[in-house]
Amino acid sequence: MAARVLPGSDVRVRRGRRHDLDAVRALLGGDGPTPRVFRRLVADLGADVYVAEDADGGIVGLVSVAYARSLVRGGASALLDGVRAVGQPAGPLLEGLIAFAEERARRRGCLRLAAWVEPDDVALRTALQARGYRTGELLVADLQAAR
Repeated sequence: MAARVLPGSDVRVRRGRRHDLDAVRALLGGDGPTPRVFRRLVADLGADVYVAEDADGGIVGLVSVAYARSLVRGGASALLDGVRAVGQPAGPLLEGLIAFAEERARRRGCLRLAAWVEPDDVALRTALQARGYRTGELLVADLQAAR
């Protein structure tokens, strides 16, 4: 898929590449995958990692979607694993990236798109709710935590 311009902006969305790691880490606040994990993520057919570039080629956003087949639900489902945007105004860019993720999930035959939202990510929660997302029953366990 070639780079696509988000409606109403000059921001282009393209598939993430290995050399985008530093910019992706910056968007994630310095955290992020190791080079090896990132290399695997961008090559994984079970996931989509896209970056958003401004008119100057600077990375101003990212969206990551993971896909899985469901025995219980039937068909495929998607998880909006990460959406980040920087700059002003970030709200419309977040909404554009969410719409992009929804389109990708539909094209891959997904019947549902769930979103992982950190408790303090008010901007993402607001953007998702504005698009009709509702809270559900996703239960999460941190597998790295001591029990």
